[in-house]
Amino acid sequence: MPCVFTQGDGPGGRRIDGILYKYGKGEEVKIMCVCHGSFLTPAEFVKHAGGTDVDHPLKHIVVNPNSSSYL
Repeated sequence: MPCVFTQGDGPGGRRIDGILYKYGKGEEVKIMCVCHGSFLTPAEFVKHAGGTDVDHPLKHIVVNPNSSSYL
């Protein structure tokens, strides 16, 4: 499963890593945050990092090119 991360806005923002749990045609995307093991929607994942409500949260989530570090 691909590893992802997002960076929150402003001084309270932080980098949050996660694992892309569900994805595919017609399926809702879920991300498991590494710090808590909670399953979040993309919008919740961005907020968890200290971000704000955004129209397209998937644009704020990046697939980690060094995914093998979690395996």
